Amino acid sequence: MKLKAILPCLMRIVSVLLEISIVACAIEGVRLTAEYGNEGFLYFTVQSNIWIAVVCLMTAIIQIIYLILRKGPLPAWLRDMKIVFTVAITLTGLVFCAVLAPTTNDPFGSMSNVLTHVVVPVLSISDLFLAKNGKPSYKVMLWTTIPPLYYLGFASLGYVLNWDFGGGLNYPYFFLNWGSSAGAFGFGQGLYFMGTFYWIILLLLVVVGFSALYVFLLRLIEGKKKETATGKAGK
Repeated sequence: MKLKAILPCLMRIVSVLLEISIVACAIEGVRLTAEYGNEGFLYFTVQSNIWIAVVCLMTAIIQIIYLILRKGPLPAWLRDMKIVFTVAITLTGLVFCAVLAPTTNDPFGSMSNVLTHVVVPVLSISDLFLAKNGKPSYKVMLWTTIPPLYYLGFASLGYVLNWDFGGGLNYPYFFLNWGSSAGAFGFGQGLYFMGTFYWIILLLLVVVGFSALYVFLLRLIEGKKKETATGKAGK
């Protein structure tokens, strides 16, 4: 049997293995985080790891069934859900590596940090492009804004109700500190060089940008597959 004929099946098997790895790494990362206190569950990091783990577990089960039945792409609802939460976990990794890590002493010295902020995001992004996704619509970009908007409401409620996010702080991240020196719309020095409102706009633009990129690439990959199939049929 030619490699081209079995390649889709091999890619699906690798995708399933990646999804199982994502579930395992997310569970271990969340478990290690919980050892420091239950406050960790108030953070977007832990919540996004739980979301992607649940979606990947569902996807792995369905992909195994599809392998046995030799069926095609994932159901559209599951594919779109996977895109939404892959973008969410991408945000987790990006914000940590680009924004939080530079302000933290030895940010990668903790296995919980490495698993939840680096390993799970990287594996999730890789898996998104290995699974049989079909051709997603750009409409899914709107859905990808739901997790960060939900968390904005969640964290803001915690700020108002004075929840303890750890260390006596009533906010989870410095850019969601409504009571900072920059406030909501102001500007300042150091970490608080711009207000919370501007951070929210920036992060939403990042989310929309990554969702557009992922959808574009998935559609491009699907288009290439169809071109290849059409070429074979014409011979």
